[in-house]
Amino acid sequence: MIDDAPQGEAGLLARMLPHLSASDRLEVGPGDDAAVVRLPSPRVVVTTDSLVAGHDFLPATTTPRWIGHKAAVQNLADVAAMGARPLALVAALSAPAETPASVFEELTIGLARRAEADGAHVVGGDLGRAEQLTVTVTALGTLEEGQAPVLRSGARPGDVLAIGAPRLGRSAAGLALVLSGRVEVRDGAVHGAGDHADLVTWHDAPDPVLSRGWTVGRTASAMMDLSDGLVRDGTRLARASGVLLDLDSDALAPDVEQLAPVARLLATDPWPWVLHGGEEHAMLATFATREVPAGFRRIGRVLPAEGEKDHRVLLAGAGIPGAGFDHFEASV
Repeated sequence: MIDDAPQGEAGLLARMLPHLSASDRLEVGPGDDAAVVRLPSPRVVVTTDSLVAGHDFLPATTTPRWIGHKAAVQNLADVAAMGARPLALVAALSAPAETPASVFEELTIGLARRAEADGAHVVGGDLGRAEQLTVTVTALGTLEEGQAPVLRSGARPGDVLAIGAPRLGRSAAGLALVLSGRVEVRDGAVHGAGDHADLVTWHDAPDPVLSRGWTVGRTASAMMDLSDGLVRDGTRLARASGVLLDLDSDALAPDVEQLAPVARLLATDPWPWVLHGGEEHAMLATFATREVPAGFRRIGRVLPAEGEKDHRVLLAGAGIPGAGFDHFEASV
């Protein structure tokens, strides 16, 4: 089925098993028809997402290990944004028949190691043939008894809007470098990006502190992970809560300034990267008090909606042009 896998799917899965760490919560792991996981709580949070070559990543400008890492992050972030602790992942990997087995092994290592960093484990999956490399991950998390999930609909006028990341726009800037044709990835290293290689790495394998999701779950009034850009995702939160979000331009100015050198290199404006850049996966949250938790920084405020359907994101009180990332309209 896959090149360099003479024993078929079972043989390749067996070769990958050493990279999947054991857990005291894993009663039955990979190798049977399904995994058996002991739940620390009866309240399970479930999410799933896919990465497709040519749409979500360019194989020539990343590595299989980074692809696995990214697939783990985008699913773990959804669990964390509900205030839940990640528990387990299962992954379905599909690729053209000529794909070397090493691609699956490296991808699984990246997936498993990033999951383990947040206390989760890869407990099984599937291999198949497809026209392009596709990674679909389902993540499970748990909520403690008595803890309400953190929804997008809890923001109220007077709340503070905060982000659980030191800077925004890094993934979008890295993508811009990739699309410029300057960048090549060889031997797990970025070439052609000069002093900005870290931005390409962040785009290929973002590494947000996801624990901020479940550690503030009892204090955030609303929360979601930042996957499609500050304006697009902020608009989703605003609509769910029936409010306006007003971004503080002064609070975001350091983010823009940090990206100014690469923006000059590419002859573009860094503001859209900060406002519309996706795939950061940091926690975007609102809090009822002016003091935000450690690891978060204030970037705006929640205002009452000016009309029944006027649920938008503003910048210093003004409208923002542009729409952000759309999975059905954009490809890398």
